[in-house]
Amino acid sequence: MVNHNDSSSKQPLSTENSAQQEMLQAILSPQQPYPWAPAEATDYFHQATAAGDELALSDEEARSGWQALSAQLDTLWGSPSIQEALAQRFARRLSQDVIEQITAKATQVVITGRPLAEQLIACVRDTLTGWDEADLQVMARPLAHAMRGQEEILDATINSVRDIEWADLSPMEQARISLAAARWAVDNITDQT
Repeated sequence: MVNHNDSSSKQPLSTENSAQQEMLQAILSPQQPYPWAPAEATDYFHQATAAGDELALSDEEARSGWQALSAQLDTLWGSPSIQEALAQRFARRLSQDVIEQITAKATQVVITGRPLAEQLIACVRDTLTGWDEADLQVMARPLAHAMRGQEEILDATINSVRDIEWADLSPMEQARISLAAARWAVDNITDQT
């Protein structure tokens, strides 16, 4: 005996059957469909306009709603924040405190328009307390002036630092990796703005 209720034997409706089904739903629907007669259309449009007016939003409501939606979409599908990306890129070589400091400073110095070397030093100055400004200038210069092959110089700087915890790095390695992270953060913040 053949079971006619088997879901695998269901076939899609033909175009004619689909149209008939839609017509039947329109007839049985409690909501009145679009009036095709011009004399009846005026009432229909007045009702539709009144319903739309009830849903009207102010410009401020629309703006705040859009900003909230954009923020939600960014968290779902957007790229990670600069701080998260910095943590991923520099792994354990930077402590969370250092990452937060560099990110916060980079966000502030990008808008100043100061020379790039000064921006990099400003990003790491609070982290590298025992360093003289002139020494940091010497270390920041290659990262700041690298235009061509910038990514290679950044990668070479990162690779020159041992892949160990921040606290176990030498002061020179801490300075190198901090300046490289600052350059990376400044570049990414600049690209986003």
